[in-house]
Amino acid sequence: MLIKKEHAEALLKLLSFEEETQTKGMEILEADEDLYLELEMQALVRQSAPLKRELTYLGKELALVLRDLIDREKLPSPEKWPEGFRWLGTEIVAMLEAAGLAGQVGPLAVEPLQQRGLAAQIKDKETGKEYIGLTEAGKRIFEIYQALEPELEISAELAQEIRKLPAGPARASLLTIDTHTKHLLEAMRLIAYSVPTSDIYAFTALGQAVKKALTYGGFGEGDVLTSDILWALADVADEKEVPEATIAILQSLGYIDQNKELLPAGYWALEVLRLWKREVTPDAWTVAIEEEEVEILQAIEHLWQKAENNPEETPTFKNLRAEMIDRKIKQYKEILARYGRKIEEMPEKYQQIASQFMEAKDLARWYDDNFSLRLSLYSLESFNLIHTTEDQKGREVFELTDFGRKVIKDQEVKVREISSTAVKAITITHRSFSAPNVEWVDEALEEGLLGTGEPTRSGYFYAELAETISRMPHLTRYEAEILASIPSRGISVEDLFDMVGEGKRRRFKWALEKLEARHLINVMPDGNIIETEAGEMIDRAVSGVPKNFGHPINPLIYRVLKALAEVGTLFVKEKRIRILPKNIKEAIKRSGLPAIVFDEALKAARHAGYVGKNTITEAGYLILQAVDKMNPHEEVRVFYAGEEA
Repeated sequence: MLIKKEHAEALLKLLSFEEETQTKGMEILEADEDLYLELEMQALVRQSAPLKRELTYLGKELALVLRDLIDREKLPSPEKWPEGFRWLGTEIVAMLEAAGLAGQVGPLAVEPLQQRGLAAQIKDKETGKEYIGLTEAGKRIFEIYQALEPELEISAELAQEIRKLPAGPARASLLTIDTHTKHLLEAMRLIAYSVPTSDIYAFTALGQAVKKALTYGGFGEGDVLTSDILWALADVADEKEVPEATIAILQSLGYIDQNKELLPAGYWALEVLRLWKREVTPDAWTVAIEEEEVEILQAIEHLWQKAENNPEETPTFKNLRAEMIDRKIKQYKEILARYGRKIEEMPEKYQQIASQFMEAKDLARWYDDNFSLRLSLYSLESFNLIHTTEDQKGREVFELTDFGRKVIKDQEVKVREISSTAVKAITITHRSFSAPNVEWVDEALEEGLLGTGEPTRSGYFYAELAETISRMPHLTRYEAEILASIPSRGISVEDLFDMVGEGKRRRFKWALEKLEARHLINVMPDGNIIETEAGEMIDRAVSGVPKNFGHPINPLIYRVLKALAEVGTLFVKEKRIRILPKNIKEAIKRSGLPAIVFDEALKAARHAGYVGKNTITEAGYLILQAVDKMNPHEEVRVFYAGEEA
């Protein structure tokens, strides 16, 4: 949705004409056709004759909201708006959505929404506390946005412009096209701008699919991608009767071959149709991997290579710990050789550990005091990068998954952390009206996930990883505390830091990164944080876990719960799963865990309250249900450079 000064004036003019004349179809100037086309593409206005336009039902609704705000002096009349002022745009829609989900306006959106008459100070009837929330106008506009069904009409000239543009996320200055073309792309929801000031643009999921279709086809004259073309193509794919003239057009545009089989452009055009019909609105899935965790992946790979010659070298916990101690000693010797004793000149994340390293007499203890190997292993398994299993002697060992091996390959040249924020800068563009914040883009650039104008090969890889892995639950005690501190209305990042940050900014940031990557929270573009449905369920499930638990839930406990559920009987009303003692052996087998590890995890599950004598409790059942919400279900199409449909 895009409403600037000229669009607002046109809507109000049409509204006045229709009310005063009690007729539809106002004559427009030929010079204004481009302006009205931008409104038509948004489904706010329709053509009733070559030079006549009328409001659609939703166009009239929007015009009424606009006039009401002006009449109540909540918004100046359009002629007083500054040049280029975007009363509504994709960035404003993103703010409205975030505020609606969080129940309050986030810090980045307060000024823009209040300026537009879409947010105001509100008093909570129950608590008496005041907060900034959406006005009725703000709520109604978002409802109108959701109900609108924009047009899709791409001419050969527009197609050529789309092919040349970087897909983003990128600085808006890279949109080197005329203003009318920018407006059309936004009106059709092919591009979106960032909160709060449109500094960043990106092609949306629909826009990326259109761009792909036009990369492989759509070369011709006149209209090359329209709703009529898409529906005709769908009929061909469904083997319905289609006129020969239409078949000829689809073939000439490169969507189907001479045998009426889909070509790569045709496959992407059908994806355009799926997204245009809004059959799916994907979430922004992410993943978060710390530098230390990448080093552990590399160590596991190295130990398996050594085990080829000596079976005693498999990556058991003991062997892996010894390997990591050696690697960390070597790493910090190199850091000290580079910086000398000038601790303050080191990157902040190394300073405290390097200082302790210089004074350490027992380096194994130094390692254990500063690094948590078990924590890192839990985190890696929760992201499907490793798998705990057993070797021939029944010992607990750690295997790399295919995803883990791919991460190692990506980080061959330089080991680096991959933050949820940086990955989200890419995956958020798979939604219909979202572009990442400047801060998210900067982080993605720093981590090598974005280049100039588009994601790098590495960026595409982590986006695919985020949308493909099977997540398992894991919470540290600190992460559980953060989750429990998020109120139902949501909270700003800074307010949450003041509550639980303890002044440790990096620790707090990475707790949020992991929580979001496991799809338990959503850090919104406006600076709000909300719990996801999975987050609410996990929060409830772990609320009764004793405080002395370092990890209220971890992947091994989950694997035990899952295996028990598979051999048990669900009692729906009780929200419990009964397990016969004789089925425990089968559960151990299904879990894939060594028997001793299964027993330890089962004891932990009992102590945490997830498992009773012969049942999975309601809390345990909640964990199982939450995992279903932690992972994508609908097909998520990832847009790779050079991908052949």
